[in-house]
Amino acid sequence: MTSKLVGKLEAEFRLMSDANEFFHSFGAKAHQLPDLVNEKVNRIEVHEDGKVEVYKERLKIDEENKTTAAEAIDGDCMKHYKNYKATLQVISRGDSSFAKCTIDHEKLNDNKPSPTKNLDWLVQGLIYMLVGEHLDICCSKKIYSKKIPIL
Repeated sequence: MTSKLVGKLEAEFRLMSDANEFFHSFGAKAHQLPDLVNEKVNRIEVHEDGKVEVYKERLKIDEENKTTAAEAIDGDCMKHYKNYKATLQVISRGDSSFAKCTIDHEKLNDNKPSPTKNLDWLVQGLIYMLVGEHLDICCSKKIYSKKIPIL
């Protein structure tokens, strides 16, 4: 039986570029997302708690499966989660390519929040990177209950 403290959030969107091209341009640089986004974004408004958070991670890049995974080993998220892993996978389906963002987590207790804001940040960061690099994004596929605003 699966614990109600264990969860998985997913978001997927279609890319207009080739899966291999996208992964080698962006997927393998996912750990640089905060720095890359800062070059493209002049201002970020925080409408929730307004706190700065620290996140230390163990990064694993799997080029064969076009996957980058960051597992939290320390930082603020460990105050809420026993386990926390964010994954970016680039997928080819026929003539189309997709970016799939996943956050696997295990809450410390039932009162802790699901990391939906973290998934939103990851997806929006990737979108800013794409727009900043003049690549097109075609539609988003809503896989979890919170709507992802696409620029």
